[in-house]
Amino acid sequence: GKCLTGVYLKRTGVEPDEPFDSSTLRVFNIGKQAEAWMIQHLKNNKDVKIEEQVRVEDKELNVSGYIDAVLKKEDFVMPIEIKTQHSRSFWWMTKQGHPNNMHQYQLWLYLHLLPAEVGKLVYLSKDDNAIQEYFVRRDDIELENTVLGELEVLNFALEHNMAPPPITDPKDNRYKLCRWHKSCLKP
Repeated sequence: GKCLTGVYLKRTGVEPDEPFDSSTLRVFNIGKQAEAWMIQHLKNNKDVKIEEQVRVEDKELNVSGYIDAVLKKEDFVMPIEIKTQHSRSFWWMTKQGHPNNMHQYQLWLYLHLLPAEVGKLVYLSKDDNAIQEYFVRRDDIELENTVLGELEVLNFALEHNMAPPPITDPKDNRYKLCRWHKSCLKP
């Protein structure tokens, strides 16, 4: 779900255009605190077991990651990804009725790697403590095609030492959020 050129450059060891500034690092810190709070809340339910920061990996797909939390009860397993947003973004997303695509792709991949049938995206609004939950299913063919298709493009690029084409539309969030665009878009 990210800019594949940026992912390629990161994987090949290219430094980002600029390091994270102190404001961005504080935002990440607040997100980690909110995640810890949510996981502690989940752990209060003694009927389920919660594992934190569960590493998943697939060498064939050349991908790995850490799931924020995995809920287990008997034979049922559910990965949970916790995201924080400022209230304006949170309420816009809620009005749209669906979560961020990039987050859905991330959670679908975790479902595929565990494997598990269903996962939950939990969004916390940093400004007003509102919570919104969305479910992602492993049998969602559209998500499967998108995620596996992007991994195929990325792995082909890595194998052939050739970056995928960069995103050039400044309105695309992948363009806005890529930390390598100043370098890769130079003429």
